[in-house]
Amino acid sequence: MKIKDILKEIEGFAPLGLAMSWDNVGLLVGDGAREVSRVLTCLDVDESAVDKAIEMGAELIVSHHPLIFRAINRITDPLLLKLIEHRIAVISLHTNLDVAPGGVNHVLAYTLGLRVIEHLSGETGDSWHRFSLTVPVEHLEPVRKAIFASGAGLIGLYDSCSQSHRVKGTFRALEGSDPFIKSEGMASVDEYELEFMVDGSRLGATIEAIKSAHPYETPAFYHYPVSNANPAYGLGLVCANDAGLSLSQLQKLCYDKLRNPAPRLYLLGKEAGYVPERIAICGGSGGSMISAAGRKAELFISGDFSYHQILESGLPLIDAGHFFTEYPVVPYLAERMQGMGLKAVALEMEEHKGYKM
Repeated sequence: MKIKDILKEIEGFAPLGLAMSWDNVGLLVGDGAREVSRVLTCLDVDESAVDKAIEMGAELIVSHHPLIFRAINRITDPLLLKLIEHRIAVISLHTNLDVAPGGVNHVLAYTLGLRVIEHLSGETGDSWHRFSLTVPVEHLEPVRKAIFASGAGLIGLYDSCSQSHRVKGTFRALEGSDPFIKSEGMASVDEYELEFMVDGSRLGATIEAIKSAHPYETPAFYHYPVSNANPAYGLGLVCANDAGLSLSQLQKLCYDKLRNPAPRLYLLGKEAGYVPERIAICGGSGGSMISAAGRKAELFISGDFSYHQILESGLPLIDAGHFFTEYPVVPYLAERMQGMGLKAVALEMEEHKGYKM
């Protein structure tokens, strides 16, 4: 399978356009036209990951954390040189995988056995657009199907969302044109105005789909970004504590399920036996989201809480570790790659440098 085709598949479950503006995702090393068959998935592209990829004959590494995060002026890093020497490509899926449905936080919720209620924050790196298009009556359904196939019409947990109403269109063909509807002078035509929502990252694909399926020489459409976010995506999750676990039991849950040898529980005025109904979670570094968690939940599970963030928190916290709250997505990525017909292996937790820190 060509790397560029793998990237197309990735667009289906973690669109690169969802990544935050400061992030660096996608193909960071390698040639998109190259054929690959063996893939290693990992959290970090460290020495252990590269050596494992060489050992198993992998032509591609798919990581969560970007291999290249800041601009580089020269390639002298021994790790980069080793990747290039062995022709191993690298794709990194970072904040786009954080906010995507089924991504880092959904896998974390599944691992902990928590039922997802809603996103903690609607923040993504993408924009959301209202799109309007006129279509002749008899071509409405073929055009609508092409639009939905491009990824447009997704709102929260629903796809194929649109509205349409009958309109009367007019046009006059100028010299050099080749109109679908032949007419002398001013022409009038029965049309539908088709309206739908589309993510900014899918806008180009949607416009191309319209041009391919629409019968008009020059389809009439317009779109504009809206201020609200697509509820299909978001950073962090709010989950239900259906099992009725206490704070101390939830701390042990992080020990058992995430294999963190020492998750830290900050009671912050609550008793260890307190049972929160709603639990906010965020894989990785979630300190900046404590305030949002306090508005929606009675406990926040994440990693990398600073001293002052803990002091100022209005709810109990479990610091389950940056590494341990994100690692569950590594086997998930391997399963995704296997679903594409690739031979994919997840780098074991103990093999990561982050596990030994």
